[in-house]
Amino acid sequence: MRPSPDYRFSHNRALSQPKTSSRRPMYPSGYRTLVTPTSFIAALALLLTLFHGSVNASESVLLEPFQSEYAVDYSGFRAARTISLEKDGEEYILRSTTRLKGAARLTGYGPIYEVSRFTLQDSVIRPSLYSIGEDKPNPKRDIRIEFDWDSGTSSGYAKGEERSFALEPNIQDPLSFDLMARLLLSEGKRDFVLKVHEGHRVRSYHFIEQEEEAIKVASRKIPATRYFIDRNSSRELYYWFSNNPKQVPLQIRQRHEQKTKGTVTLTKSTLLD
Repeated sequence: MRPSPDYRFSHNRALSQPKTSSRRPMYPSGYRTLVTPTSFIAALALLLTLFHGSVNASESVLLEPFQSEYAVDYSGFRAARTISLEKDGEEYILRSTTRLKGAARLTGYGPIYEVSRFTLQDSVIRPSLYSIGEDKPNPKRDIRIEFDWDSGTSSGYAKGEERSFALEPNIQDPLSFDLMARLLLSEGKRDFVLKVHEGHRVRSYHFIEQEEEAIKVASRKIPATRYFIDRNSSRELYYWFSNNPKQVPLQIRQRHEQKTKGTVTLTKSTLLD
């Protein structure tokens, strides 16, 4: 199925009510270069699952609504990325909007809208619906993934083809993996693996703690710890998480052949207020 002609409208509507047709859209590697990990910024993604029982202290802090702004620099092209988390009933919605700046706007891409809807179950984020696309439908780039936890399978559309994968207990989407990582870090875990559904494939993301560094955000330096995310890829992905309980992603960097290809740096966030 090709994406709806009015992407934003259908995008938001879809989040409220998953589609039931046999063909569904899923996810593009092209967008990854500007937003989440399949290509770079890895994302930053963040998002959750069905709520049973009480939420522990770290979860209640990390699942509070927030808005963060990031400056993106990818191979000389600049962009601004805004990420927000909100609650909708028993579910959470994580949204990311990336807008190209300067000469990059001449490429005709963007804004790029990325959305993850999820619940929290037994301290694990369970995505229910993920999508990424622009204002105009683009079957080669747009992605949509529906997670059916009852049947144990996912269905969707990516790279112009229908896709389906078996769901593993801790599987995340390209946006929610970031928040799931923060939850694990807040529990004291420093070496762990997350499976991430990238639309056209499922990959393991191995978080490996490296060293502490201070990252400058606006006019202040914030203590952080650098993590290497091993995805078995020639494109190396690094995350800097703040050392406070909120584990805020302060910077993301992608390197290829010993050269920095992209950097995403936090410029403003309600998480730092």
